[in-house]
Amino acid sequence: MSLRYLAGVALLLAAAACSSSTNTLPPQTFAPATGSLPLRGFAAGGRGFTVKDFTYHIMPLRVRHAHANAGGGGLQYPDDLTNYGAPLMKAAAAHNIYVNCPAKESCWGAPEAFQTKLAGSKFAGMLTQYTGSAPSAYTFADSVNILWKIYPHTALYENDLFAIIHQVAAASKKTGLDNEYHVFLPKGTDTCFDFYAQCYSPDNPSTSAFCAYHGTVDYSDIGLVVYSIEPYQDIKGCLTKKSSGASELTNSTISTLAHETFESITDPGPKLAWYNFVGGEIGDECEFFVASVNLGGTVYNTQPMYSNKYHACATQ
Repeated sequence: MSLRYLAGVALLLAAAACSSSTNTLPPQTFAPATGSLPLRGFAAGGRGFTVKDFTYHIMPLRVRHAHANAGGGGLQYPDDLTNYGAPLMKAAAAHNIYVNCPAKESCWGAPEAFQTKLAGSKFAGMLTQYTGSAPSAYTFADSVNILWKIYPHTALYENDLFAIIHQVAAASKKTGLDNEYHVFLPKGTDTCFDFYAQCYSPDNPSTSAFCAYHGTVDYSDIGLVVYSIEPYQDIKGCLTKKSSGASELTNSTISTLAHETFESITDPGPKLAWYNFVGGEIGDECEFFVASVNLGGTVYNTQPMYSNKYHACATQ
Protein backbone atom coordinates (compact mmCIF):
# COMPACT_ATOMS: atom_id res chain seq x y z
CA MET A 1 0.00 0.00 0.00
CA SER A 2 1.30 3.45 -0.79
CA LEU A 3 2.29 5.81 1.97
CA ARG A 4 1.58 9.48 2.58
CA TYR A 5 3.85 11.32 4.98
CA LEU A 6 3.50 14.80 6.45
CA ALA A 7 6.15 16.66 8.40
CA GLY A 8 5.02 19.77 10.27
CA VAL A 9 8.36 21.00 11.60
CA ALA A 10 11.20 22.98 10.06
CA LEU A 11 13.87 20.78 8.50
CA LEU A 12 17.47 21.84 8.06
CA LEU A 13 18.78 20.91 4.64
CA ALA A 14 22.44 20.46 5.52
CA ALA A 15 25.03 18.53 3.57
CA ALA A 16 25.21 15.76 6.15
CA ALA A 17 22.34 15.55 8.62
CA CYS A 18 19.04 17.05 9.77
CA SER A 19 18.84 19.74 12.43
CA SER A 20 16.56 22.66 13.24
CA SER A 21 18.33 25.84 12.15
CA THR A 22 18.70 27.79 8.93
CA ASN A 23 20.71 26.19 6.16
CA THR A 24 23.18 27.72 3.76
CA LEU A 25 23.46 25.63 0.62
CA PRO A 26 26.96 24.66 -0.48
CA PRO A 27 27.97 25.83 -3.96
CA GLN A 28 27.11 23.39 -6.75
CA THR A 29 28.28 23.19 -10.36
CA PHE A 30 25.58 23.53 -13.01
CA ALA A 31 25.63 22.82 -16.72
CA PRO A 32 23.89 25.34 -19.01
CA ALA A 33 20.11 25.16 -18.82
CA THR A 34 18.28 23.49 -21.68
CA GLY A 35 15.26 25.69 -21.13
CA SER A 36 14.70 29.18 -19.73
CA LEU A 37 15.95 28.61 -16.19
CA PRO A 38 18.65 31.23 -15.36
CA LEU A 39 20.82 29.08 -13.10
CA ARG A 40 24.20 30.66 -13.74
CA GLY A 41 25.13 33.15 -11.04
CA PHE A 42 22.70 31.65 -8.57
CA ALA A 43 24.81 28.52 -8.28
CA ALA A 44 27.87 30.43 -7.13
CA GLY A 45 26.24 32.09 -4.17
CA GLY A 46 24.28 29.77 -1.93
CA ARG A 47 21.13 30.68 -0.04
CA GLY A 48 19.63 30.06 3.37
CA PHE A 49 16.19 28.54 3.86
CA THR A 50 14.21 26.14 5.98
CA VAL A 51 11.54 23.66 5.05
CA LYS A 52 8.34 24.22 7.01
CA ASP A 53 6.24 21.28 5.80
CA PHE A 54 6.57 18.52 3.28
CA THR A 55 4.51 15.57 2.08
CA TYR A 56 5.24 12.61 -0.09
CA HIS A 57 3.24 9.78 -1.61
CA ILE A 58 5.18 6.79 -2.86
CA MET A 59 4.60 4.53 -5.83
CA PRO A 60 5.32 0.96 -4.58
CA LEU A 61 7.26 -1.48 -6.71
CA ARG A 62 5.23 -3.10 -9.47
CA VAL A 63 5.56 -6.49 -7.76
CA ARG A 64 2.46 -8.00 -9.33
CA HIS A 65 2.35 -9.13 -12.95
CA ALA A 66 1.49 -6.29 -15.32
CA HIS A 67 -1.14 -7.47 -17.80
CA ALA A 68 -1.29 -5.90 -21.26
CA ASN A 69 -4.75 -4.51 -21.95
CA ALA A 70 -4.97 -3.75 -25.64
CA GLY A 71 -8.16 -1.75 -25.22
CA GLY A 72 -6.71 0.43 -22.47
CA GLY A 73 -9.07 -0.98 -19.88
CA GLY A 74 -8.19 -2.76 -16.67
CA LEU A 75 -9.41 -4.31 -13.50
CA GLN A 76 -12.86 -3.16 -12.43
CA TYR A 77 -12.90 -1.52 -8.99
CA PRO A 78 -15.92 -0.83 -6.79
CA ASP A 79 -14.08 1.93 -4.95
CA ASP A 80 -14.07 5.23 -6.82
CA LEU A 81 -11.90 8.17 -5.85
CA THR A 82 -13.47 10.63 -3.41
CA ASN A 83 -12.82 14.36 -3.40
CA TYR A 84 -11.82 15.43 0.11
CA GLY A 85 -11.73 19.10 -0.86
CA ALA A 86 -8.06 20.07 -0.97
CA PRO A 87 -6.86 22.33 -3.83
CA LEU A 88 -6.03 20.69 -7.17
CA MET A 89 -3.61 21.59 -9.94
CA LYS A 90 -6.11 23.21 -12.29
CA ALA A 91 -3.33 23.96 -14.77
CA ALA A 92 0.31 23.02 -14.52
CA ALA A 93 3.61 23.36 -16.34
CA ALA A 94 6.16 20.56 -16.03
CA HIS A 95 9.82 21.41 -15.39
CA ASN A 96 12.35 18.56 -15.68
CA ILE A 97 15.56 18.49 -13.64
CA TYR A 98 18.11 16.04 -15.04
CA VAL A 99 20.82 15.14 -12.51
CA ASN A 100 24.36 14.19 -13.60
CA CYS A 101 23.64 13.35 -17.23
CA PRO A 102 25.71 15.17 -19.88
CA ALA A 103 23.49 13.60 -22.53
CA LYS A 104 20.47 15.38 -21.02
CA GLU A 105 17.17 13.49 -21.16
CA SER A 106 18.56 10.53 -23.12
CA CYS A 107 19.74 8.91 -19.87
CA TRP A 108 16.04 8.26 -19.23
CA GLY A 109 14.89 7.67 -22.82
CA ALA A 110 12.72 10.44 -24.23
CA PRO A 111 10.38 11.78 -21.53
CA GLU A 112 10.02 15.26 -23.04
CA ALA A 113 8.40 13.97 -26.23
CA PHE A 114 5.86 12.11 -24.12
CA GLN A 115 5.16 15.14 -21.94
CA THR A 116 4.74 17.39 -24.97
CA LYS A 117 2.35 14.97 -26.69
CA LEU A 118 0.43 14.35 -23.46
CA ALA A 119 -0.83 17.95 -23.42
CA GLY A 120 -4.27 18.10 -25.02
CA SER A 121 -4.45 14.32 -25.57
CA LYS A 122 -7.31 11.97 -24.75
CA PHE A 123 -5.10 10.41 -22.09
CA ALA A 124 -4.73 13.80 -20.37
CA GLY A 125 -8.47 14.24 -20.91
CA MET A 126 -9.03 11.70 -18.15
CA LEU A 127 -8.09 14.46 -15.72
CA THR A 128 -11.07 16.61 -16.70
CA GLN A 129 -13.52 14.51 -14.67
CA TYR A 130 -11.49 15.36 -11.55
CA THR A 131 -10.20 18.88 -12.22
CA GLY A 132 -12.76 20.38 -14.59
CA SER A 133 -9.86 21.66 -16.69
CA ALA A 134 -9.19 21.04 -20.36
CA PRO A 135 -6.47 18.47 -21.14
CA SER A 136 -4.48 21.27 -22.78
CA ALA A 137 -4.00 22.86 -19.34
CA TYR A 138 -1.13 20.48 -18.53
CA THR A 139 1.97 21.26 -20.53
CA PHE A 140 5.71 20.63 -20.71
CA ALA A 141 7.58 23.88 -20.06
CA ASP A 142 11.35 23.41 -19.85
CA SER A 143 14.26 21.39 -18.53
CA VAL A 144 17.62 21.91 -16.89
CA ASN A 145 20.70 19.74 -16.40
CA ILE A 146 22.58 19.96 -13.14
CA LEU A 147 25.69 18.36 -11.66
CA TRP A 148 25.36 17.21 -8.06
CA LYS A 149 27.98 15.55 -5.89
CA ILE A 150 26.88 11.97 -5.18
CA TYR A 151 29.28 9.91 -3.11
CA PRO A 152 29.80 6.21 -3.95
CA HIS A 153 27.71 3.70 -1.99
CA THR A 154 25.47 6.39 -0.51
CA ALA A 155 21.86 7.38 -1.16
CA LEU A 156 20.28 10.78 -1.73
CA TYR A 157 17.98 11.77 1.13
CA GLU A 158 15.40 14.54 1.44
CA ASN A 159 18.02 17.15 2.36
CA ASP A 160 19.81 16.54 -0.96
CA LEU A 161 16.64 16.47 -3.04
CA PHE A 162 15.08 19.52 -1.41
CA ALA A 163 18.31 21.42 -2.03
CA ILE A 164 18.28 20.43 -5.72
CA ILE A 165 14.64 21.44 -6.13
CA HIS A 166 15.19 24.71 -4.30
CA GLN A 167 18.12 25.70 -6.51
CA VAL A 168 16.02 25.35 -9.64
CA ALA A 169 12.67 26.63 -8.33
CA ALA A 170 14.21 29.68 -6.67
CA ALA A 171 16.03 30.57 -9.87
CA SER A 172 13.03 30.09 -12.12
CA LYS A 173 10.60 31.82 -9.72
CA LYS A 174 7.90 29.37 -10.81
CA THR A 175 6.26 27.83 -7.76
CA GLY A 176 2.82 26.97 -6.37
CA LEU A 177 0.16 24.67 -7.76
CA ASP A 178 0.74 25.87 -11.34
CA ASN A 179 4.13 24.17 -11.63
CA GLU A 180 5.70 20.76 -10.99
CA TYR A 181 9.38 19.86 -10.87
CA HIS A 182 10.35 16.31 -11.88
CA VAL A 183 13.78 15.32 -10.58
CA PHE A 184 15.35 12.54 -12.68
CA LEU A 185 18.07 10.59 -10.87
CA PRO A 186 20.74 8.78 -12.89
CA LYS A 187 21.14 5.03 -13.13
CA GLY A 188 22.82 3.59 -10.05
CA THR A 189 21.63 6.35 -7.70
CA ASP A 190 19.65 5.21 -4.66
CA THR A 191 17.31 7.42 -2.66
CA CYS A 192 15.81 6.93 0.82
CA PHE A 193 13.65 8.79 3.33
CA ASP A 194 14.97 10.25 6.56
CA PHE A 195 11.89 9.24 8.55
CA TYR A 196 10.77 6.10 6.73
CA ALA A 197 13.12 3.13 6.55
CA GLN A 198 12.52 2.18 2.91
CA CYS A 199 14.31 3.16 -0.27
CA TYR A 200 14.63 2.99 -4.01
CA SER A 201 17.69 0.74 -3.92
CA PRO A 202 17.79 -1.93 -6.63
CA ASP A 203 21.34 -2.76 -5.54
CA ASN A 204 19.97 -3.64 -2.08
CA PRO A 205 16.66 -5.50 -2.53
CA SER A 206 16.08 -5.84 1.21
CA THR A 207 15.41 -2.10 1.50
CA SER A 208 14.02 -1.41 -1.99
CA ALA A 209 10.30 -0.69 -1.73
CA PHE A 210 9.28 1.96 -4.27
CA CYS A 211 9.82 3.17 -7.82
CA ALA A 212 9.16 6.89 -7.40
CA TYR A 213 7.11 9.41 -5.45
CA HIS A 214 5.50 12.82 -5.64
CA GLY A 215 4.96 15.43 -2.99
CA THR A 216 4.96 19.05 -1.91
CA VAL A 217 7.54 21.04 0.03
CA ASP A 218 6.93 24.42 1.64
CA TYR A 219 10.11 26.52 1.68
CA SER A 220 10.49 29.48 4.01
CA ASP A 221 11.54 31.82 1.20
CA ILE A 222 9.86 30.69 -2.04
CA GLY A 223 6.75 28.95 -0.69
CA LEU A 224 5.04 25.79 -1.93
CA VAL A 225 6.66 23.62 -4.59
CA VAL A 226 5.09 20.52 -6.16
CA TYR A 227 7.62 17.91 -7.21
CA SER A 228 8.23 14.29 -8.11
CA ILE A 229 11.34 12.16 -7.66
CA GLU A 230 11.99 9.96 -10.70
CA PRO A 231 14.80 7.41 -10.15
CA TYR A 232 16.02 5.28 -13.05
CA GLN A 233 13.05 3.04 -13.94
CA ASP A 234 14.42 0.37 -16.29
CA ILE A 235 14.93 -2.07 -13.40
CA LYS A 236 13.13 -5.12 -12.03
CA GLY A 237 9.98 -4.04 -10.22
CA CYS A 238 9.59 -0.77 -12.13
CA LEU A 239 10.12 -1.41 -15.85
CA THR A 240 7.55 -1.39 -18.64
CA LYS A 241 8.29 -3.34 -21.84
CA LYS A 242 9.01 -1.67 -25.16
CA SER A 243 6.25 -0.80 -27.62
CA SER A 244 6.19 -0.28 -31.38
CA GLY A 245 7.00 3.39 -30.84
CA ALA A 246 9.23 3.52 -27.78
CA SER A 247 12.05 1.61 -26.11
CA GLU A 248 11.82 -0.22 -22.79
CA LEU A 249 13.79 2.60 -21.17
CA THR A 250 11.43 5.28 -22.49
CA ASN A 251 8.27 3.35 -21.59
CA SER A 252 9.59 2.54 -18.13
CA THR A 253 10.35 6.21 -17.57
CA ILE A 254 7.12 7.63 -18.94
CA SER A 255 4.81 5.09 -17.26
CA THR A 256 6.12 6.10 -13.85
CA LEU A 257 6.26 9.77 -14.84
CA ALA A 258 2.60 9.59 -15.92
CA HIS A 259 1.73 7.92 -12.61
CA GLU A 260 3.29 10.75 -10.62
CA THR A 261 2.02 13.51 -12.90
CA PHE A 262 -1.62 12.38 -12.78
CA GLU A 263 -1.44 11.91 -9.02
CA SER A 264 0.15 15.31 -8.44
CA ILE A 265 -2.59 16.99 -10.44
CA THR A 266 -5.48 15.24 -8.69
CA ASP A 267 -3.99 15.00 -5.20
CA PRO A 268 -1.00 17.34 -4.86
CA GLY A 269 -1.04 17.68 -1.06
CA PRO A 270 -0.47 18.53 1.66
CA LYS A 271 -4.16 17.79 2.41
CA LEU A 272 -6.20 15.13 0.61
CA ALA A 273 -7.98 15.89 -2.67
CA TRP A 274 -9.01 12.91 -4.90
CA TYR A 275 -8.19 9.80 -2.90
CA ASN A 276 -9.40 6.30 -2.03
CA PHE A 277 -8.39 4.82 1.32
CA VAL A 278 -8.43 1.30 -0.10
CA GLY A 279 -6.68 1.78 -3.43
CA GLY A 280 -4.86 5.09 -3.03
CA GLU A 281 -4.59 7.72 -5.75
CA ILE A 282 -5.53 7.78 -9.44
CA GLY A 283 -2.36 5.95 -10.47
CA ASP A 284 -2.10 3.55 -7.53
CA GLU A 285 -5.23 1.62 -8.40
CA CYS A 286 -3.90 0.79 -11.88
CA GLU A 287 -0.12 0.56 -11.56
CA PHE A 288 -0.05 -3.22 -12.15
CA PHE A 289 -1.55 -2.91 -15.64
CA VAL A 290 -0.11 -1.83 -18.98
CA ALA A 291 -1.97 -0.27 -21.92
CA SER A 292 -0.92 0.91 -25.36
CA VAL A 293 -1.50 4.64 -25.78
CA ASN A 294 -1.13 6.53 -29.08
CA LEU A 295 0.02 10.09 -28.46
CA GLY A 296 0.64 12.21 -31.52
CA GLY A 297 1.38 9.16 -33.66
CA THR A 298 3.75 7.52 -31.16
CA VAL A 299 2.61 4.32 -29.45
CA TYR A 300 3.72 4.06 -25.83
CA ASN A 301 3.21 1.36 -23.24
CA THR A 302 2.13 2.96 -19.98
CA GLN A 303 -0.01 2.12 -17.02
CA PRO A 304 -3.64 3.29 -17.29
CA MET A 305 -5.26 5.57 -14.69
CA TYR A 306 -8.38 5.12 -12.61
CA SER A 307 -11.58 6.57 -14.06
CA ASN A 308 -14.58 7.34 -11.86
CA LYS A 309 -16.57 7.64 -15.09
CA TYR A 310 -15.95 4.02 -16.05
CA HIS A 311 -15.31 2.68 -12.53
CA ALA A 312 -12.18 1.04 -13.94
CA CYS A 313 -8.66 1.63 -15.20
CA ALA A 314 -8.66 3.44 -18.55
CA THR A 315 -6.59 5.60 -20.89
CA GLN A 316 -9.23 8.02 -22.13
